[in-house]
Amino acid sequence: MVGPSIDVIQHNARIHVSSSYILPADDEERTRLNAQHGLMKAAFENRLILAPVILKPGDRVLDSGTGTASWLLDLAKEVPDTVSIYGVDISSLLFPSSPPSNVQFLAGSITQLPKTWTSTFTLINQKLLHAGLSAAAWQVAFSEMYRVLEPGGWINLSELNSDLDHVDFECGPAVKKMMTLVREIFRSVDALADAVYHLAGWLKQAGFTNIRTEMRRMPMNGNGGRPIRENICRVYMAMKTPAMKAGGFGFVRSETEYEDLVQAYGEEVAVTDNAAVLSYMISAQKPIVVAV
Repeated sequence: MVGPSIDVIQHNARIHVSSSYILPADDEERTRLNAQHGLMKAAFENRLILAPVILKPGDRVLDSGTGTASWLLDLAKEVPDTVSIYGVDISSLLFPSSPPSNVQFLAGSITQLPKTWTSTFTLINQKLLHAGLSAAAWQVAFSEMYRVLEPGGWINLSELNSDLDHVDFECGPAVKKMMTLVREIFRSVDALADAVYHLAGWLKQAGFTNIRTEMRRMPMNGNGGRPIRENICRVYMAMKTPAMKAGGFGFVRSETEYEDLVQAYGEEVAVTDNAAVLSYMISAQKPIVVAV
């Protein structure tokens, strides 16, 4: 039985490298991602790593889903150049053109890392992949991370809440409508807007221990919240193509209507008391003695 057809809304589409990832891979997204990295780093007192790891010569670090490699390039400035740093992403479009000599990039899936990497990494970082992973994919990715970490190695995760039910401020109508639409965009690719609240359980299930979570509120209101607010609005603008291809999910009927909703969201949070994005960093360790 064939379901009802979807009327795709005509729009100015951006470059998407995968039908299962709701954000594009173009120069505009590169700029946004790099700015977002700086904002999230500042929210955590300019720390790149929550995990209590001190990298030494000969160690190997993996940045999973590296994107523009903003985290990786920052780390390269802080560690000896005898630390080998790898970045893996489903697409090479956003990889930097002239990385440091101790940095290597690989186009590939984080759910299927090279077999030769087993038990070779001291640290694995992963930032903001909740827009591209299903619950099942998260669990496979964690199993792969566990495999490629050396005993005693650490994982470091950074994620945001994108789910309306976990927002901790009083939402107006534009915020409610926008975030409900965002939830549908996530669901259209089987991703979870609230993935961050499942991560600790999935890490434990994969065998990780010493799981620790820290949260920071990143204000969006007033003049001080402008950088975060504008970046979130750019995220929502970047999600336009999957929404348009799905016919607007019953929330919007045109590209202009979608863009107007994003603008209304931004204007509303700018004057909303306590409006903020919840940002999380999670660390976990592969046991030194691995059960067999």
